[in-house]
Amino acid sequence: MSSYQPSISEADLSVFQRNAEDTFECVIHPVTLPDFSEDLVSFSVLDSLAKDKNSVIKARFRGEDPQEIILKLLQLLERRNLITKETHKEARSKLLQAEDYSLVDCDSFSWDVRCGKALGYWTHSIQGPFFTVGYASLDNIEFERKVISIIQLVEPVNLGAINGSLTEYVGLVLTGSGTSMVDSGLETAKTVASLLADSDFREESFCCPTDDELRIAIHRFVGRQLARKEQTEKTASKPLSQHVQHESNDATLNQTIGIMNEKIYANHSFHCHPISLLRYWASLLFLHPFVLVIADLKRRLPHYLSDFVFEINQRRAQQKYLFASIFLIFTATLPAIVFGYIVERTTHGQIGVIECLFSQGVLGLGFAIFSGQPLMVNMITGPTVVYIQVLMRWSDKLGFEFLPFYTWTGIWMSIFLILAGCLNTAALIPYLGRFTDEIFQTFIGFIFIQYWFTEFIRITHSGYTQVLLFLFLSSLTLILALLFRFFRDSYLLIPSVRSIFGDIGPSLGVLIVTGISYAFDPVTVERLDIRGPIGYSTTTGRPWVVPIGEIKVGYVFLAAVTGFLLFLVVFIDQNVCTYIVERPENRLRKGTAYSWNMVVVGVLNIIASILGMPWMYAGLPHSLLHVYALADIEERESMGRISYHVVHAREVRIVGLIAYLFSFLIILAKPALDQLPIDVVWIYFIYGCSILSKQWFN
Repeated sequence: MSSYQPSISEADLSVFQRNAEDTFECVIHPVTLPDFSEDLVSFSVLDSLAKDKNSVIKARFRGEDPQEIILKLLQLLERRNLITKETHKEARSKLLQAEDYSLVDCDSFSWDVRCGKALGYWTHSIQGPFFTVGYASLDNIEFERKVISIIQLVEPVNLGAINGSLTEYVGLVLTGSGTSMVDSGLETAKTVASLLADSDFREESFCCPTDDELRIAIHRFVGRQLARKEQTEKTASKPLSQHVQHESNDATLNQTIGIMNEKIYANHSFHCHPISLLRYWASLLFLHPFVLVIADLKRRLPHYLSDFVFEINQRRAQQKYLFASIFLIFTATLPAIVFGYIVERTTHGQIGVIECLFSQGVLGLGFAIFSGQPLMVNMITGPTVVYIQVLMRWSDKLGFEFLPFYTWTGIWMSIFLILAGCLNTAALIPYLGRFTDEIFQTFIGFIFIQYWFTEFIRITHSGYTQVLLFLFLSSLTLILALLFRFFRDSYLLIPSVRSIFGDIGPSLGVLIVTGISYAFDPVTVERLDIRGPIGYSTTTGRPWVVPIGEIKVGYVFLAAVTGFLLFLVVFIDQNVCTYIVERPENRLRKGTAYSWNMVVVGVLNIIASILGMPWMYAGLPHSLLHVYALADIEERESMGRISYHVVHAREVRIVGLIAYLFSFLIILAKPALDQLPIDVVWIYFIYGCSILSKQWFN
């Protein structure tokens, strides 16, 4: 990628100036996506671009208006001897025009565009979302010769788009005036526009520092187009009976369906009626066990080493890993403390904050090392806490020991989860659409709100002073957390500092308000006050291993019922969370591992159950935020609406390892944890709802 920044003088810019009384016509063509398997012209254009070392240039510029950017680009082309000085001058006069008012002809319709004192309009261009491709036919370029360049702006700016949208990518096509119609600048510009309209190509071009790598990306783009054509033809040629499966936008899920169909249809034939569909699902679940587990391992094992060293020598990635580690440390540890406090009060200390942090550390480290998709954040969740409270009520009413029954419930749940992973139930995941995603996120949001209001009602019985103190401390913590989070999108300080504040905003708010809470003496501020000595002993001093034999056999089988109900919650929550993380727009490339992850989570929760620790599985919104913290996010603006898109994702394990290790070690800092005010900790639930609501609206 070129870092060349030419100097620009007033004389250079004056070339673009036109008489304000003149009238010019700006021709803007829409983006058309050709079928590269049938459009031989577009295919030959891309093929020649990928092979000719002097045809394609990848550069990165900073500019404020079209004249400045075009001038920099033309100077770079001249510096590389791709155009002459005469061509440079002719291109400047033909590419842009400046005027106060312009009649814009968009093929089939036209209208007046009044923009005051315009900096410049493209004479001929193709405009798409976030990009503009300008083109011109020049007399000073040899016959049938093309000069093409693609640049990425350091900061998106308005370059004359008719809808006022910001432009991030600029394409430039210069052709000889004597070229044929099919090889004209317009046809070549349409091909370049189809490249920039492809989100996968934009992601690859974002990571291409040189012209050679950009040509390789063009090769891959053509390969993807041909592969899609072949896949469409292959799907259309299948018998109707093999179209019973619901397909997903997730390529890995479609591959999963293909693996199972290949196994099933090799020995059986099915028809589209209820009995045949029942036979199909019976064959899928019971006749071919371990197929998807093996497929997950084959898919992920080749990437296992890269999960630790991916881009480790790149400065950009190192910054991402540092900031993501800071973010995950606090977003994983704070919920463990909050939920641990709730569970400790519910179970009278049989499971407490120490057990939650220990489970977060031990099970998290195990998940980060052995899981198939390490971006999932393994943690205690709201539904888990609700279920523990239900089991405690059962224990009080039926008169049996809570911990042994809790352990058997977890063991049964884990067995069911392992069986679900081995019996290919991941083939059911495509039926979990966005509606299911939103239902579960809404359910989690209601749990968060219910916990906060429950605590607020409890505080009202302590007098007006405690109520005012609760509202002041919790509200101040929430305001600070939101301010630090919104600080990420501001223009203050440098981006790296803004990113740090955005990542640690909630925890920084907790620390600040914890300090402020000492100013309320002599008013009593209730603090966390974790029971037990410093170290890795349990909250009540009980042995870590739960005596699972101290319960009647009848209750062991009753635990199978509660274990199965818990399995349904974990199965749906785990896989819905994975499905959200694995959405195509998040650009994860290594493939998912639904079945293997279920097996790993099941084994880890058997350990948690035997030790009397909370169950852990993938949680929202932390898993999705983990993806965003590691990814390169692109801000796009269209018609005044700003949206954020992942352009490059990083799937690594080191961030999770660091965060879970911190949760394990922070147990030794018990005196510091005891200083946290309870009123401050509770605001985590309202802040969590604000995160979920942001995901809903996005």
